Amino acid sequence: MKIRMLFVLIISFGLSLCAQSVNAQVQIGGLADFEIRKGGSDSSPYVNQTPNENWSVYTPYLRLFISGDISEKWFVSAALQADHYHGNHLSAPFFSVMNINYMPIDGSNFTVTAGRFVTPYGAYSNRVLSSENPFVHLPLTHASGLPISKTRGTLYDGVDYSDNITGLTMVYQRMYTQGIMIKNRLGESGLLRYNLAATLAPASSHFDYGEHSKPAFTGRVVFQPVVWGSLGLSLSQGPYMKRDEVNASLTDDELEDFTQTLFGTDLKLSYHYFTFLASYNWSKWEAPYLDSLGTSPSYLWEDEVRVQHISSELIADFPFLPGAYAGIRVERLISGDLKRGRSSYQYEKWTYDRNRIEFTTGLKLERNVILKASYLYSTNSGAELDDNVFVLQLSAGF
Repeated sequence: MKIRMLFVLIISFGLSLCAQSVNAQVQIGGLADFEIRKGGSDSSPYVNQTPNENWSVYTPYLRLFISGDISEKWFVSAALQADHYHGNHLSAPFFSVMNINYMPIDGSNFTVTAGRFVTPYGAYSNRVLSSENPFVHLPLTHASGLPISKTRGTLYDGVDYSDNITGLTMVYQRMYTQGIMIKNRLGESGLLRYNLAATLAPASSHFDYGEHSKPAFTGRVVFQPVVWGSLGLSLSQGPYMKRDEVNASLTDDELEDFTQTLFGTDLKLSYHYFTFLASYNWSKWEAPYLDSLGTSPSYLWEDEVRVQHISSELIADFPFLPGAYAGIRVERLISGDLKRGRSSYQYEKWTYDRNRIEFTTGLKLERNVILKASYLYSTNSGAELDDNVFVLQLSAGF
């Protein structure tokens, strides 16, 4: 870890020297989150983005941003990140963003991006950073693990899987993907904005390199006919499974046929000091069920699973205290049926429904420093979990 960080710092220092010598526009910055967090006894990164049930004082995210112009039409962008995504330890630094960009048309915002970039799906694609998110937690679409794996397919209750198997979320929580994307902003007031990408994996999964012969598609289009309102449409579809020894019984063609289809829409309205956001997401996975026994489980049958997500949130800025706000987000994740078998389907409940309410308040202490307090209240249908969370978060940009 120390070697990687030293390597990045050396690169950053070199870029700054180059900027001074050739008048290039190189920008270096960062964002660090500091938290005091206390969760219920069933807390985990898989359930509520919390390491465990104990009091924690830690840095859940640390990011270093580097961007630089190559010419008037070319530029590069990167973000080095360390986080607690995999559990109660800080990950080794990795690049969550690393891409090259080309703007071929003078006077236009049209941009071609290649490499690793933020997944262009949903309203929260603009809230990747804590400084952009008025809440502390991500919505259930990004934060709540489901019983489906990109290596094993469908995960069943009562089956003894290894401890390191975790389920996918509707949208990958780290919110990055790899591929080629085009984006643009049309109209002086941004009447239409779009981000369309051919990616290595759909929104719920991620690959470091190509796993399949065909790409996935992920895209988002936003209509904003008035300054106070916008409507967003998002779509992602493609093969999500990754080759592993556990799915060796599947051919490459069979592995590629198992796909995720994800659709979402969101409505944003602003009035004076109030901002309202409502969203709906629907996802379907086609998945294999693999025998859990042995080092090379056999392929038994094909499943189809579905889930829906409904969310609404309201943020109110305080006119009497500049930089201060309060908000509430109410959301529900609704499980569909699991369709089991190939020719004659057997229907059963796939997973439990989840309900969450997050209360938040925040205050901007400095231009790049925000203090937030949050309480996350959860109820679950069919699974009684003690997973409520209280958090104090300090988000500091530099």
